[in-house]
Amino acid sequence: MNIYFSGIGGVGIGALASIAHSAGYGVFGSDQNLSLMIEELSKKDIEIEIGKQDGHFLKQKFIENGIDWFVYTAALPKNHPELLMAKKLGIKISKRDELLNEIINSKKLKLIAISGTHGKTTTTGMAIWAFQQLGIPISWSIGTTISFGASGFFDPESEYFIYEADEFDRNFLHFTPSVSLITSIDHDHTDIYKTEKDYFEAFAEFGSQSDFIISWKDQHPEIFENLKNKVILSQPEDNINLPGIHNRKNASLVLETIDYLVETQNLKAPKDFYEKTILALNNFPGTNRRFEKIINNVYSDYGHHPKEIQSTLQM
Repeated sequence: MNIYFSGIGGVGIGALASIAHSAGYGVFGSDQNLSLMIEELSKKDIEIEIGKQDGHFLKQKFIENGIDWFVYTAALPKNHPELLMAKKLGIKISKRDELLNEIINSKKLKLIAISGTHGKTTTTGMAIWAFQQLGIPISWSIGTTISFGASGFFDPESEYFIYEADEFDRNFLHFTPSVSLITSIDHDHTDIYKTEKDYFEAFAEFGSQSDFIISWKDQHPEIFENLKNKVILSQPEDNINLPGIHNRKNASLVLETIDYLVETQNLKAPKDFYEKTILALNNFPGTNRRFEKIINNVYSDYGHHPKEIQSTLQM
C-alpha cells in the first residue's frame, strides 16, 4: 500500500509517515517548508515535495506509483488543492488516527496510550526510553523529536505500541488501548470542549474504551469511578529522584505500567525489571523543548498553559 502525507513536516504526521515506512508501506508526502522532521524523513529516502502543494505532485505519484491512501492534518483547509485532487482521483482520505489504527491492528500490536492535559509528551518519552533500556522491542509515536530515536518507529519484533494520545479534536477516542496512562486532567481546548463537563466526559469515554487505566488520586478520579480495571496512584515512587514533582509522577506512571504488564500480560522483561526501570527513569535524557537545557542556566520549554509553566518553574 502506498500512502501520501500532506503536511508531512508536522511532528504528528511526520511521525506516522516514519512508522508507515518502517512497517513496509510506500510513503510520499509534501509540505510548504523544510523542517527537522523532513530532514529526518529524507534520510529514509522518502520522496517529499517542498513548496507549492498544488496537487500536481500528488497526481504524478498517483500515476507513477498508485496512491491508496491520502492522510492530512486538521490544519488543512477544505479547499486545499491536494485535498481536492485526492477526492478527484478517488483516493481514500482520512486524518492520521484512522491510518495509525490500521497499522496497529494489522500488525497485531497492543496499544499503550498516554493521555492527559499536561505531561503527555514527556511521559511518552519516558515509556519509550524505559522499554529501550530494558531491552524490550517497542514501536511508538511521540509528538516531538527525541535524542534516542525517531519521532515514530515500528519494530517488527514488538508486541506493544506506545502512543501519545491527544485529546484535541477528540483524537484519543479513535483508540481502544490495552492500558492507558492519564497524566493529568485540567479543562483545556475550549474550542472543542465548551465546558469542563464536556472535557471530563471525553476522558470518561476514553477510560471506558481502555482495558486498564492508571491515573492519580489528585486528578479527578471520580471521572473513572465506574471503571473496575484501574489503579489510582497517590504518591510517586520514593526511589525516583528526577527534578520536579510532575516528572516524578510521570515516571511513576511508566513504572506502574511496566509492573502491570509483567504481572498480567507476561511482558518479557528482565527479572530485576523494577529496579532497572527506576534506574532508567532516573537517567531519562528528556525530550525536545521539555525543560531542554540549551546552555548553563538557560532552558527551553514548550509549556504554554499556566499549570505547565508553574510546574516548570518549580524545578
